[in-house]
Amino acid sequence: MRFFVPFLVLILFTASACSTASKGGKKREARRVVPVAFNIKAANNSSLNFINLDYYRLKVLDELEDFQNVQFLEVEPDESPEITLNLSIDNFVLWPRDERVSRRTLSRVVQTGTDASGKPVYQTVQASVDIIQIQRRSNARFAAEVKFKEDPTKNFKKTFSPNYNYTNTYVDNIRGDQRAVDPSLYFSRNTGLEPQEIDFLLALSREVIQRLSSEFRSFYSEKKT
Repeated sequence: MRFFVPFLVLILFTASACSTASKGGKKREARRVVPVAFNIKAANNSSLNFINLDYYRLKVLDELEDFQNVQFLEVEPDESPEITLNLSIDNFVLWPRDERVSRRTLSRVVQTGTDASGKPVYQTVQASVDIIQIQRRSNARFAAEVKFKEDPTKNFKKTFSPNYNYTNTYVDNIRGDQRAVDPSLYFSRNTGLEPQEIDFLLALSREVIQRLSSEFRSFYSEKKT
């Protein structure tokens, strides 16, 4: 019972301190809601025809909002947006998938047991494997323009021409003793999951998103101070 009473007092003291700190602490300020109109123009080509641009727009806005001290609200251009973001996508080229196969013979020295005196016994094992290398290139041209209703002197305009190359190398068709294949290669098997057209476009947009995000963060940090 002597142990229980001080322990109970400690719990009550801690709860009281937490309650006091909670009342005395500052409440987190709600982020300012900023209406944004996002206009996308894309040239018709075989690659863009397979992409859901509405989904792309939502993904871009979601990434732009990360690490901002404001919250974006998508609105129509005639609904008095504070930010108007125009993005033109031209020359989006998704090159054909390139797959190359090379056959190799691998060998490793592995321990197979011990001899009568307890010393390890080694053996060289071999296996033939196919090394598959998949590559697909993409490029595009983005013309980005940002208009700030609150301060037109901070408007931003820039053209980006990024490239993105997808590569995947893995082992397939192992013939022989699998112990000859290094574990790091053995587990790099084909998952069958390759990026889709929208994934390439989002990867190409990364540089654009980073720059626009920086412009927004700079603008609203100045307004806050």
